[in-house]
Amino acid sequence: MEFNLVACGGTFDHFHKGHRELLKLAFSLGKKVIVGVTSDNYLKGSKFKIQHSKFVESYEKRKEEVLGFIKEEKVLDRVGIVEINDLFGPTLSYDLAIDAIVVSESTKEGARTINKYRTDKGLPRLEMFILPMVLAKDGGEISSFRIRNGEIDREGRPYINPLWLKHKLLLTEAIKRRLEKPFGVIIKDLKELPSQNIQFVITVGDVTTKKFNDLYLKQNIAVVDFKVGRKIMFSRIEELGFSGIEIVVKINNLAGCLTPDIFKGVRNALKQGLENRIIIKIEGEEDLSVLPLVLASPLNCVVFYGQPNEGIVRVVVSEEIKKIAYGLVDGFEMLK
Repeated sequence: MEFNLVACGGTFDHFHKGHRELLKLAFSLGKKVIVGVTSDNYLKGSKFKIQHSKFVESYEKRKEEVLGFIKEEKVLDRVGIVEINDLFGPTLSYDLAIDAIVVSESTKEGARTINKYRTDKGLPRLEMFILPMVLAKDGGEISSFRIRNGEIDREGRPYINPLWLKHKLLLTEAIKRRLEKPFGVIIKDLKELPSQNIQFVITVGDVTTKKFNDLYLKQNIAVVDFKVGRKIMFSRIEELGFSGIEIVVKINNLAGCLTPDIFKGVRNALKQGLENRIIIKIEGEEDLSVLPLVLASPLNCVVFYGQPNEGIVRVVVSEEIKKIAYGLVDGFEMLK
């Protein structure tokens, strides 16, 4: 430890591997460490813009995660947490003899701004330590945004295994039996749906999609194959209640399989679906498409699909649901 007091700060949303490395660096440098956690008001403020801000965890939740890690590292006796409502937090205080600041690659400019203001106030510049970018297993940065966006988990593992983009996956009997159990909550009547606005909705299956359209429950993405019970029942998207001006993405996927095409197609459709209404037309069967959709979707997206003789299943995409979906797909047989 080189310094008496070291500062670091951040949002610490969906506390992940990069956050742990940042705090470890601060703990290794300071006899005492002050950790700033951004307040809810700061995140909502006009001067602080963050993508998917409505899905950022609450201050209390984020503080709890940081505190849990501090206890895990057994440094509670020399680390304090403060709520910060601006970029500076306690770093401009005359009462705190802060010596150094620890930042990430993405927040280093903020540290430079802090030092400029400290100089203007007659305070000594802080020694700045920059944590190198912590990379996910796909080579991209581990970030809270990518976690909220459903791309990676908190350890940096992609939810879509790169091997699945190269090899066809065959449904096994063991996984087939597991899929017979509903993946979410069964809704008998769509009128039972919560009245609050859901930001992003996906429907899977022709019957489910048509019911949504008949009730004017507009989905962002619909997955159809023009079949009901594996029999062709439709020939045009207008028969399912669409206007005909929607963007149609065609994906090949054989029955009982998950092909590289479906993973790639779903991922691309989700990018377009943020701005447009998308129909994914499966050439083959859409029965298994719920799995790649859950794996590729942002957190808090809602997927609806039909369960024979039961009703409509409502799946709120969460980290836990993604973990389950990953385990199911990982149980498919990979064909060479």
